[in-house]
Amino acid sequence: MSDAGSQAYVDTPRRVNETVDDQSFGALLESVYAFFQRRRLVLIGFVLFGLLLGILKTVTTSPVYMASTSVVIESKESQISGVQVEQSKSIASTTVDGEVQALTSPDLMERVVIEQNLVQDPEFNPFLAARIANAAADPSKVPPRVSPERELRATVQVFASHISARRQGLSFVIAITARSKNAVKAAKLADAMARGYLASQLDAKLLSTRQASTWLQQQVDSLKKELEKQSAAVQAERASSGMMSGTGEGSVADQQVRALSAQLSQARADLAAREARFGSSASLGAGAASASEVLSSPVIQGLRQRESEANRKISELSIRFGPAHPQMQSARQEKADIERQIQQETARIVRGNSSELDVARRSVASLQADLNRWTNALADDTRRASRLQQLEGQAEATRTTYQNYVTRLQQVTDLEKLQRPDARIIAKASVPGRPSSPVPAFDLALGLILGSILAISVAAVLEFLQRGLRTLQAVESASSLPGLVSIPALTKRELKELRANSALGPADYITRKPLSIYSEAFRKLRADLMLGNSSGKAPQVVLFTSALAGEGKSTTALAFARTMAQAGASTLLVEADLRRPSIAAVAGLEPSLALTDVIMQPGLLNQAVLPDPISTLSILPSLPVGGRSGVDQALESFKGFIESLRQQYDFIVIDTAPVLAVAETQLMTTCADAVVLVVRWDRATRDAVRLASKAISTPTYQIRASILNGVNLELQSRYLSGDTASYYAYNKAYYAE
Repeated sequence: MSDAGSQAYVDTPRRVNETVDDQSFGALLESVYAFFQRRRLVLIGFVLFGLLLGILKTVTTSPVYMASTSVVIESKESQISGVQVEQSKSIASTTVDGEVQALTSPDLMERVVIEQNLVQDPEFNPFLAARIANAAADPSKVPPRVSPERELRATVQVFASHISARRQGLSFVIAITARSKNAVKAAKLADAMARGYLASQLDAKLLSTRQASTWLQQQVDSLKKELEKQSAAVQAERASSGMMSGTGEGSVADQQVRALSAQLSQARADLAAREARFGSSASLGAGAASASEVLSSPVIQGLRQRESEANRKISELSIRFGPAHPQMQSARQEKADIERQIQQETARIVRGNSSELDVARRSVASLQADLNRWTNALADDTRRASRLQQLEGQAEATRTTYQNYVTRLQQVTDLEKLQRPDARIIAKASVPGRPSSPVPAFDLALGLILGSILAISVAAVLEFLQRGLRTLQAVESASSLPGLVSIPALTKRELKELRANSALGPADYITRKPLSIYSEAFRKLRADLMLGNSSGKAPQVVLFTSALAGEGKSTTALAFARTMAQAGASTLLVEADLRRPSIAAVAGLEPSLALTDVIMQPGLLNQAVLPDPISTLSILPSLPVGGRSGVDQALESFKGFIESLRQQYDFIVIDTAPVLAVAETQLMTTCADAVVLVVRWDRATRDAVRLASKAISTPTYQIRASILNGVNLELQSRYLSGDTASYYAYNKAYYAE
């Protein structure tokens, strides 16, 4: 309820958020709190439902045990003479992550399933579990068998769902976890997975080295055959060519060419020397005494010495004797003999040189012929040597490759004996002492969270789907009219008491319980209307209407009129709902005339006005109008009729038909000083209230306002509406029930 008389109502609508304009964090918290208060039953119900689901999960879930085995990844380099057989480089993060994936590979799972014979375990073999269950339910019914391969695949899939591998932080340790309904089995399976992982690593390495060994053995065998073939070809070539190597240096032709070349060179040099000597001697002829060979001859040298002595003797004798002296003649004769001997010796030397020159020429020609013959033979040997050298090169290359592969094969064979996994077990699984699931605390927490989420979601949806207006603030927002009061609905107990006392309706509560909160709401409405006019003049004619039928406007109009009468004012309640009048029934009266008759015949007013049985209120009830005859004329005279009533009564309260139902209400509102739109709590929609407020929005009224009727105060107190009814619980002691 708004504070009575605290503000003046004018024709301009009041701001919607005038009463509550606090957008602070505290206001937000209050709004949230109010939301939870409004929907607390829904919230509590779904939260309890979530907790119940958590309890059911805990009770119905079979206990599952978890056991973990830890393995650490190690680094190892394994390289064989440049051939990488098994490469294990320094551990990187991606390497560890890859090993985690390897631990959950289908091949490893299948290996462990076969080793542990899990196909015969109904926990992991769904087909076996189904056969056992069917046999227990109906022994006579035998389910169809499936193939062993299908059973194995199904068992591997189920087993894989019970195994997980996880890296521990950023370390090189991997935890292998196994889940089972049996604690001992869980530990056994975790250890089996670790052993299977190490065995699969070792098998992979051995397979790699064996493949390398097989390939190397094939290469060695192939190269050995090729080497034998090439060696045989080399030996055959040597035998046919007579050479010991492909260089050609060991052949007979090569030796002969070398010897003959040396001899020919020597012979040619000797020939050249003889030709030079012979040519010099021949050119000199008899005067060849100065020739080198002649001069070098001992005989010639001796004769030349004797000739010199003869010339010296002649020189000495010529000094003492004359030319005819016998000693001079004897000396000259001796000299002539010596010269004749020199000439004879020189001729002999020349004849000897010519003979030796012929011999030298024949020797050079013979050596040249032999050299030509052996040179041709050497050319043939060279071609054979090239072929032999090629065969020897191929054989040597094959021999080198063969030796390398033999060395590698030996290394691979040795490595196969030294292989070990790149991981090791550092902690074996221990038998768990308690199951890992279900965890009652976790299940309850999960149920609580899910229930809370579901509760908030459902409450939010209900809040969103809430079409009826529940607060004056909502009414003001929809109608743009000031909200005056919230009129509470009577409880079932109060209605039962009224019926027990022969009361006809809630309006009788005004006189029977004048100190109740119901009666106080109408007194506040009276105060708001009396003090709310900006001119200071209280409205004399107050008209009540609603958007739709059934919103309690007739009961509200009667209760308000009785409140005005209780205040000592001369008050008349006019039933202006021409088609469906209800005031007479609510007040316990029997009308004799229709309102249209009274309007058209003012003299019938005293006859038509009846006293209220339980108050000093005067009521002008009406019979329903069956047709349109006289209605339009009565509406035209309605304003004059009301003006005449102003002279006779202090206050006039008019109850009209719903403004959205008939057009008469809009015409009647022009005669009132104040128009009050009655809105039914939690029934009237926002759109209907908006249309109704628009229909009564002519600027001729002094006051236009709205009230909220039939309010559940307990529920409304959960809304932050700025209405005084929100504090009903605090002021409850002031009211008499």
